[in-house]
Amino acid sequence: MVGCCLSLAGLGACTSKRSVTPENPEAAEAQFDQSETALTTAYSNAQHIVVVAYNDGTDTSSTIKYTSQTRTVLPGASLMGWSYSLDKGQSWKYGGKVLPPKDWAALWGDPAITNSGTHYSIVFMSSLAIPSSKMPQNGISGPVNDFLGGACIARSTDGGKHFQVHQMLSNQSHFYDGGSMAASKKGEIFAAFVDVDTDQIDVWRAPNDSAQFASMPNPFPNMKTFSHPRIRISPYDDALYVAAQGSDWAVYMTRWTGQAWSSPVRASNGPVELYPEMKFTTGTKLRTGPQFSFDIGAASTDDDRDAIRVMYTQRDAKTSRLFVTGSYGKPDLSAFWAAPQWGTTPGNLNTPGDQFNPNVRAWRGFIGLPPVWKATFMNRDPNAVDEVDLEQGNLAYLPNGTRIYLPFHAIDDIPVCPDLRGYWGDYDDLEIVGFTEGGAAQFLRTVSDSSMGCQQRWEYTSHHVHITAGIFD
Repeated sequence: MVGCCLSLAGLGACTSKRSVTPENPEAAEAQFDQSETALTTAYSNAQHIVVVAYNDGTDTSSTIKYTSQTRTVLPGASLMGWSYSLDKGQSWKYGGKVLPPKDWAALWGDPAITNSGTHYSIVFMSSLAIPSSKMPQNGISGPVNDFLGGACIARSTDGGKHFQVHQMLSNQSHFYDGGSMAASKKGEIFAAFVDVDTDQIDVWRAPNDSAQFASMPNPFPNMKTFSHPRIRISPYDDALYVAAQGSDWAVYMTRWTGQAWSSPVRASNGPVELYPEMKFTTGTKLRTGPQFSFDIGAASTDDDRDAIRVMYTQRDAKTSRLFVTGSYGKPDLSAFWAAPQWGTTPGNLNTPGDQFNPNVRAWRGFIGLPPVWKATFMNRDPNAVDEVDLEQGNLAYLPNGTRIYLPFHAIDDIPVCPDLRGYWGDYDDLEIVGFTEGGAAQFLRTVSDSSMGCQQRWEYTSHHVHITAGIFD
């Protein structure tokens, strides 16, 4: 199941490995399903720890009741689960689930996670939440969107092994969606969500890893935003960057200067897909999630014009296939440029099928070791029978300065098993989890996986869906 890799300096990985599904309490039967992930790393009690948060179906039979056509969500439901690894993702231990506190009826997934920049043993995790005031007496039947009304921030002080509720974020009971977290080296913790009721991004800030979160000014004033946000911290000046899709579906980015937000600028070359769908040869429908990712890292140009690199999904007007492409920009957001070579843009690699769900992560390098810009995406072969691949490679340059991206297989032939709506997990994450003996950065990318068989597909659930990780450098 693991694809082979070629060793091309600066272009891709030389090793790749598939790690096991995060263990749940019934690992032998694996009767519970998990999907949709966020990743971080921590250090506690002399242990390096990788933590993955996900939508967790463990022990929900009394609070989430499924039939073939609908579901009923009852008070006490929680999808806010996590696992952790002490060996850089080779094996996993199930951590548990955070339960809804007083006055909150349910915690409803869309995970985000980050570790403190000042105390590496402290980890924060977020989840969408349903207040008790919006929970109907007989529970919620079918979609939960109209009943969401805030978010839960949980905190761990032992590197992500255990979590407790830190703060509930109340937003006038508006429908929050998505979630993204980041932490600065000076101690600030940030969490961001899209407020669907007002079409704006809400960013919350805690001044340190013990403090409460407070709402920040609107990062996109006089703009409507519609996608899940993504937030990142610059490793050079601790600046906070926020990206989201505007009304023209392009990706826009802004930067917190410490006193105010900079003017938003368009970071993508044209519109970006939002929750696109694709069909396999069998007719199986797969719906995917937010389709852009970015990071801030070492520039390859003298004027820092590519210190920000973005990857996103677009649809080819001629063939209707999904492809990933890129752009790059200056850290002051003064300009962005298209980089069609950083992706599977038509005319570049001539890749067939559909490519989607990109992730970008930068490693700034070290003495004698060059920086790395890693980018991953999911791939549907046009002849695939309900299977996808995980591809990975570097946003790199040839010696003559030409940008190039050569993807390599990280995990081959991953069976998909979406519910009848097409849901199989809307997004996953990419993180640096360690280093090889030679000093190369090792990356871990999580993905939904139905290798244990597609035994059931109902309107709001499917079985099996678990989490697998590809590990590569």
